[in-house]
Amino acid sequence: MRLRPPILWRYLAGSFTKTSFATLAGVLAVVLVVDFADRAYSFKGEGWVWNVIHLYVNLAADFGYQIAPAALVLAAGITVSSLRVQGELTAFRALGYRPAMMIGAILTACALICTGIIFINEWVVVGAARKAEEIKRTAFSRKPGDFRAYLEQQRWFRSGDWVYNLRDATDTGFHSVSLYEFDASFRLIQRIDAAAMDWDHGKAWELTDVTVSTFADGQREGAQTFDHTSIELPETLDDLRIKTGKPRQMSMFQLFDQVRLRQRLGLLDLEFKHELYNRISYPYASVAGALIAIRLALRRHRSGHLATAMAEALGISLLMFTLWTVFRAMGISGILSPGVAAVSPLVTLALIGVAVDLVQTMGQRRVIPESL
Repeated sequence: MRLRPPILWRYLAGSFTKTSFATLAGVLAVVLVVDFADRAYSFKGEGWVWNVIHLYVNLAADFGYQIAPAALVLAAGITVSSLRVQGELTAFRALGYRPAMMIGAILTACALICTGIIFINEWVVVGAARKAEEIKRTAFSRKPGDFRAYLEQQRWFRSGDWVYNLRDATDTGFHSVSLYEFDASFRLIQRIDAAAMDWDHGKAWELTDVTVSTFADGQREGAQTFDHTSIELPETLDDLRIKTGKPRQMSMFQLFDQVRLRQRLGLLDLEFKHELYNRISYPYASVAGALIAIRLALRRHRSGHLATAMAEALGISLLMFTLWTVFRAMGISGILSPGVAAVSPLVTLALIGVAVDLVQTMGQRRVIPESL
């Protein structure tokens, strides 16, 4: 009796999904144990047990996201090899189904899991990674300090003809500020120093204890002082709240906003752009990697099965992470545009996967089917 395609499709997709979660859990457990052994010497002080538990709950989410693509590739190879070991692959072919159906079911499930990973990263992992960083720096750092220093606001900005030096951020503005206005030839026209600059929620900034110095041909012409004055600038208070820290600890909306603000204020944004594009390409690269792993597991005269599948998947994962590392360096250094650098690993793996698929397909058409 021939099974209807939807039943077989669900079975293949379900087998891959279960294997994916089991593989991810196993790999994650190994990574966390290794990390714990590496950091164990620093776990001390009051309340260290709770801090360790809190740290590794957050690290589990962070590491899980990072190793998920490799786990999916590994799961794809294991799923096909398991079907082969149990004789189900022989039955699948005996029923007249082509490998394309199996590949389609597994890759569809893989793509859906990748979509879920993107949302989980936005809702859970970003905050967990940031919290883990905070715990490491405040509770277990060799040089304990204020975590706010790690997230200190940007101080120098450029907007059109203005350059801002905003030293101490407050809830309503900044303390100890200097504003520089330049002409088209980038010669200083005036400098404004103020003890405080506060946003009045309108279109102007209120300055306190102000000194306005004017310049001509690089020479200071004069200065005036005011107790209070106001000035209109293109930026609001939110526009000048530039975030620092690691881009991967920001949501996609925050990354998009930071790229926009940094471009407007003349700040470097390559790393933020790359991370923004990478949020999509990083998980979905596992779909291309899974295609390679499946096709290698389906090749004829294959021996070793599960052990071989794991070795092949590890090799593919190593290739994936190597590509991400190399292209990321090229993207944030400006050699390639951030968008091209972010999608290049995905495109490279996809081309390799298509090439392997074509080779296997052509080889099967030339060879008479034989028993496995």
